[in-house]
Amino acid sequence: MKIERGMIKIGGWLAGVAAAVVSGYALWYLTQPKPKPPPPPPPAVTTFEGMVYSGDSPVAKAMVAVSLTGNAGANGPIHDVTNANGSYRIELTGLPKGTGATLIATAKGYEKGQPKLLSGPLQTDVRIDLPLTPMVTKAGPPVAVEPLHPAITHIPIYMPKSPAQAMKFHILTKKQP
Repeated sequence: MKIERGMIKIGGWLAGVAAAVVSGYALWYLTQPKPKPPPPPPPAVTTFEGMVYSGDSPVAKAMVAVSLTGNAGANGPIHDVTNANGSYRIELTGLPKGTGATLIATAKGYEKGQPKLLSGPLQTDVRIDLPLTPMVTKAGPPVAVEPLHPAITHIPIYMPKSPAQAMKFHILTKKQP
């Protein structure tokens, strides 16, 4: 009888210790601060950059227009003016997947450039150099003059605009009904 009472006391004592440990752990677990979810990734930036040139010279003050296709095209074309090095840079965020683009350059004294079509999805870094042809004005009858040496033209060295000089836009897409 004494042994049975002793066993019951030890069993009760062990149950009490186990209950205290389990309840302490449960209290600790339930009051722990929950880990914060990771912040969302920054929005993807699509950069259009390049140079407008004619022959072997950059074209300063040329207008580069980027027209987007799909839902992103509802905002109209986006423009940047080239710097003294003929460089342009446009950074866009919020582009929907599958968006394409058309780039075209224009400048005073030059014929309108040929559009460059880019189908979607666009890459994040798009570099396109846009050539322009000078306008020819006819003042009199054409005179055929052959140069002593044929001209060899080279595309000028590309000197990009810095990210701080970029035209930055966030694209708002129109909602589908």
